Amino acid sequence: MENFPIDYDQTVHDASPYLHLFIDKEGRWFQNGAEIVHTGIYQQFNSMLEKTSDGGYQVRMGREKCRVEVEDAPFVVTSLIEEENNRLCIQLNDGSSEPFDPRRFWIGEENIPYCRVKNELFHARFSRPAYYQLARHIVSENDEFFFVLDGKRLPVTRLQS
Repeated sequence: MENFPIDYDQTVHDASPYLHLFIDKEGRWFQNGAEIVHTGIYQQFNSMLEKTSDGGYQVRMGREKCRVEVEDAPFVVTSLIEEENNRLCIQLNDGSSEPFDPRRFWIGEENIPYCRVKNELFHARFSRPAYYQLARHIVSENDEFFFVLDGKRLPVTRLQS
């Protein structure tokens, strides 16, 4: 059997022991306690975010990876965009937008609204202003809540704690 040398150029290094990355519940990124305010770096970290096999989060760049601690949700819905064709889109804190799908929406603990985003890979917490915009499309009937979108009534999902 041939011995092949270890290709150290392909080794992935874990930067987590010396680089602490954190996303707070408002979607702000922090590196070693300091908020990341540089738009380019903020966008880069958002674009590199991925789920780990244990349900956590990390960023990976080249041959380095780093664990990311997330306070609540990795993304935040900052606003709701009402399009001319009666469709709703959500605007996320990373500047991206995508169609709103009420089937991917739920009310979690402490009445906090969430939805699945980024091809359902992540969840996003609704900011208070975005939720107020969305609430205009919700009706209550017999202690149940429904979305009224494009003439259709769809139930609002509520997770039981």
